[in-house]
Amino acid sequence: MPNDSLRVIAAMARKGGSGKTTLSRALISAAIAAGRRVTLMDTDGTDALGAWYERAEGAGYGSPLLTRTRALSIVAIEQEIDRVYAEDLADLIFIDTAGVGADWSDSVAVLADHIVTPVMLSTTDFKVGIQTADWFAHLRTRVDDPSALPRHHVVLNMVPAKPTKADAEIIEQAVNCFPVIETVMMYRNAFKEMDRLGLLHAIALARKNDPNPLMKPHVRPLVEALEEATDILNAIISG
Repeated sequence: MPNDSLRVIAAMARKGGSGKTTLSRALISAAIAAGRRVTLMDTDGTDALGAWYERAEGAGYGSPLLTRTRALSIVAIEQEIDRVYAEDLADLIFIDTAGVGADWSDSVAVLADHIVTPVMLSTTDFKVGIQTADWFAHLRTRVDDPSALPRHHVVLNMVPAKPTKADAEIIEQAVNCFPVIETVMMYRNAFKEMDRLGLLHAIALARKNDPNPLMKPHVRPLVEALEEATDILNAIISG
């Protein structure tokens, strides 16, 4: 039967390099750890998210709850969403996009239930965040029913443990300009491990069960990263 509770989350930003794929991986990790079925959909020609899925499966840090698909046109994206919905294949679909500049970005946004934009703490990335927010605001003038558009969420990304004065100023500006989620995504080595190996909770479990005692100190940073991602995911879904 069709899954009426299916939700589509699209990571979108005006340019590449803003952390969309890393954020998507972290949110997928949180969803899988919570027992949700997830389909990841890579619409970026680099197939970065799909390649991560393959690495995770190959290294043993994937999950039977996680499946992947690839769609490089708006028609293919819509067809895949319809298929996952009709066949009840997932609870969440995560779409990693090529960027808001793509011709079909408006259509992807209309298909999503939530749009998530990561913003890193630099003047350039803040301006990109402004451009993305402006795009979404103008999208309301280009659709027949603006109330049907998804919620837009902004996640402050790669935040250092000890922000500088300049970082703090950008954070304040972002909070004043964007619909910022309270939980930020910290700069963590755990996310590098996630990129290299796979799902956060799967890596943490393997480290916990490793007979080598030197692996035990690596568990807590992974758990903290997962808790952070879980808070962000819950804020998105409930928002």
